[in-house]
Amino acid sequence: MNSALGANRVSDPQLKQKQGWLQRFFVREDPTYDRYAASCQAKSSAARFFYMLMYLLPGILVYVAINVGSVYRAELRYMGVSGKNLQFGWVMLITFGWHMFTPFLFLRFADKLTFRQSLEFLGLNRIDLRGLFLVLPVYCAGFALVAIPYMHFLWNPLSAWCETVPLFHIPAYSIFQGGPNGLYSFPPLALLFLFIGNFFGEELYFRGYLMKKAAFLGRAVWIVNPFLFALYHVWQVPQTWPLAGLVLTMGLLMRLRKDLYVLIAFHFFINMWLAFGDYPLQRLLHLAK
Repeated sequence: MNSALGANRVSDPQLKQKQGWLQRFFVREDPTYDRYAASCQAKSSAARFFYMLMYLLPGILVYVAINVGSVYRAELRYMGVSGKNLQFGWVMLITFGWHMFTPFLFLRFADKLTFRQSLEFLGLNRIDLRGLFLVLPVYCAGFALVAIPYMHFLWNPLSAWCETVPLFHIPAYSIFQGGPNGLYSFPPLALLFLFIGNFFGEELYFRGYLMKKAAFLGRAVWIVNPFLFALYHVWQVPQTWPLAGLVLTMGLLMRLRKDLYVLIAFHFFINMWLAFGDYPLQRLLHLAK
């Protein structure tokens, strides 16, 4: 047995030497990540169904509260607030309440982990500096190059098709329609908290927590996780569901680096790129001709 163990130890460096330079550049091993994914993943059929549902449940709640007209009007009558503030309140409740606190509650009371162990599980106590400052810029550049044809040839027709389905319509009163009363009309401080909830909260919940809970999917988890993340945005289907192909890059990056902070930074880049990056890059490419 000892000789076999010794052979395994010798083979580890040999395996790394056999890896291609591309794999050595992008892939990072994290035994802590692997240990929690193996020990805390959903094991029973009921648990697996439950955690798959947890991907979609917060999005369904927001859809019912905002996009279902009868429910929305009833909330306005009973709460006595403006529609704009009601919607913003729901978004904040999900991003700060659900996404940030649910993982800690379940890890404490369902998985019986201490607070320190929960930080380890979620990846909050370690940071991949190489991934953040070396790998991520290369990955973002690759994403930008893929995103330009994707947005023109896939997102546009898929978004147009979603608009033809009545169930998928974003109501005219929704803050996600943009305009003078849209999402970006709120004060800067409110938007700051929203952005923290969006980038940090969503990554904490979907990649830090649920991706390990769904580790029973094996290698398919990096595909299923971002796909369900896209479906979760059910209250703004024409804007988000057509992006399902692009958000696969989030699951892939988590598989490659296994670091929450790299994903938070990448999530920020994606949002900024989709909002502002397409035109400037195309302009630079035009000038370079």
